[in-house]
Amino acid sequence: MDAGFKAELIEWGVDWDEILDRFMGNEDLIARFMFKFLKDQNMNDLTKFLEEGNVSEAFKAVHTLKGVGANLGLKGFLTPVCELTEVLRAGSMEGYEPLYAQIKPKYDELIAILEKYQS
Repeated sequence: MDAGFKAELIEWGVDWDEILDRFMGNEDLIARFMFKFLKDQNMNDLTKFLEEGNVSEAFKAVHTLKGVGANLGLKGFLTPVCELTEVLRAGSMEGYEPLYAQIKPKYDELIAILEKYQS
């Protein structure tokens, strides 16, 4: 794995020790799974369903994003993702805006890092 890539992921908020343990020390495997995150559509789905006011579908998208984020150690946005999951789980959209406003820019930063290093 490229040292710059690793450093940017850590700076963004990836819990490196956690995922290094989860992937049994295999940094190339970590990189492959990080790049697979580029194909994950849950953030796009979340945005769409929030705009539509579709609470149940928005919940499914954010809940899946939470799981993927946890598995990849994406702590840089995991707290607001978890909080938004609970808001939507309750069947409400009340108060989602500030949480989404924390999630989206961090997500975009991560995508920019991944795209920068994708070969």
